[in-house]
Amino acid sequence: MESFSDWLLKELKERDMTQSDLAHIAKLGSGTISNIMTGTRKVGQETLTKIAHALQLPPDLVFEKAGVLPQKTELSPIKRALLHAAEGLPESDLQLALSLLEQRQEYYKKNPQAKPSK
Repeated sequence: MESFSDWLLKELKERDMTQSDLAHIAKLGSGTISNIMTGTRKVGQETLTKIAHALQLPPDLVFEKAGVLPQKTELSPIKRALLHAAEGLPESDLQLALSLLEQRQEYYKKNPQAKPSK
């Protein structure tokens, strides 16, 4: 299993960010990020939430990677992003999104050859 610091380093590389960039965006001290990366500091919920926002990731994903929450292996990254995007939206917007998804399901039921491969 990948450590939190290894995962975080990979995320930073994918975004072409440095630890200093993360510290600045997350409004955390560079020493805090350094200690997290070396594993000498235990990461609290507030820090994980700031890291999630700085990386524009759902907080529950960051909490899972840090070992605070159990992994939700049944959720793909796109499904997790959909859940995250739905947070805080009014019920009317959620109903609209649900209707669109249901329309797409019906379309693919009627036209299975049109369904893109996974």
